Amino acid sequence: MKVKTRLALQFTMLFAGLLLLLLIGIYSLVERNRINSFYDKLDDRATTAAQFYLAEDNLSQESFRNVLKKYPRSLNQEVIRIYDDHFQPVFIPEDTVKWNRQVLKEIVSNRKLRFSQGKRQVCGIYYADNSGNFLVVASAVDASGMENMKHLALIMLFAYLTSIIITYLIGLLFAHLALKPITHIISNVQSIRATSLDKRLELAASRRDELNQLSATINQLLEHMEQSFESQKVFIANASHELRTPITAILGEAEITLLDERSTIEYKQALENIIEESVRINGIINSLLELAQANMDYNDLQTIMMDELLWEVVEECSQHGRHKIDLKLSTGLQSSRVQLQGHRHLLFIALSNVVKNAIKFSNGKEVTCELSRLNNAIMVRVIDRGIGIPPDEINKIFRPFYRSKNAGGFEGHGIGLSLTEKIVRLSNGKIEVFSDIGQGTVFQFTFPY
Repeated sequence: MKVKTRLALQFTMLFAGLLLLLLIGIYSLVERNRINSFYDKLDDRATTAAQFYLAEDNLSQESFRNVLKKYPRSLNQEVIRIYDDHFQPVFIPEDTVKWNRQVLKEIVSNRKLRFSQGKRQVCGIYYADNSGNFLVVASAVDASGMENMKHLALIMLFAYLTSIIITYLIGLLFAHLALKPITHIISNVQSIRATSLDKRLELAASRRDELNQLSATINQLLEHMEQSFESQKVFIANASHELRTPITAILGEAEITLLDERSTIEYKQALENIIEESVRINGIINSLLELAQANMDYNDLQTIMMDELLWEVVEECSQHGRHKIDLKLSTGLQSSRVQLQGHRHLLFIALSNVVKNAIKFSNGKEVTCELSRLNNAIMVRVIDRGIGIPPDEINKIFRPFYRSKNAGGFEGHGIGLSLTEKIVRLSNGKIEVFSDIGQGTVFQFTFPY
């Protein structure tokens, strides 16, 4: 079911419920008014009958003539009975319509009584006269009133059904008009392909409603997708270049070697060059695999003791003491206060990449690793005294395959820091870099506690 149809149905059901309650209330009020009005007529008939039979000597001639005119105007299926104090019928004999003593006693007790028997309405009054006290009971059937109520019910039913149909059609129209901007947005989004991610949805500067927010959100998503696609293109181009270089070197070395007969030493040298380039290819491929697995493997979370993890990183990167790394833990830092939830292996890779870079670019100088806790965060700092990073390149070093201009004389593929940044981001952490050319670099990791 389409949204506009569902909205029209919901609106119609709400309107139908409210209209039904309103019509039931109106019908009930009219019916109550009909019943009370007919009881008033029965009261008047009972009083007229009492005056006709009992009050000729108490009324003036003019008043009695009015009673004589009113008395013949009987109601539909009217029955009038008059009883004395002893509940005996007088003036009008009883036939099939009789009233038991209990009803007559209630009339005496209440001075007036109204009730109904089936369709017949009954009104009894206690009439005091100079010749004695009498009970007058008048009953009749309001046939015309009930017929009018049936007509009213049919009119209400017809109006109710017609109103529901009209409301549904109007609801469809308004739903169509209300959802027309969304239909326009869907049409525009469907026209966007992978080759046209630069397209954006139109935003109305004067409108600040939810539809404008939706368009802005979709534009942000398209912006992220465009950046991701561009990054992917750059990544593929760089990866292809990085892999092509050693492969070209291997092919060239092999082809040159096979052109002429060589000595054993020359063949050995050629094979060593091929192995060196193959190791380089293997390193690039492993780095690419780690970069690809960073997203896939980050579901297996575990509690990590950061002090233990940092000791392992230092042990691994120092190569059992060959490189000098100074590990500093904050005084009084408890192990329970430096725990976080994350992927242990990936965090090990992220930290070791930075520590290895610090060792590589420090030319044998000491590298310092610090672990501390600040407020609600765990902080790890890796400090070297190496060549430093140019200020205008600090924001670029986390791009895949990017290498600083002053890092050309050092081995590397430009993948490690990109992998580190992705792992830290997946850990809800933050990485900051502070560097001075020729003085050294500080990599600061902050993880939520």
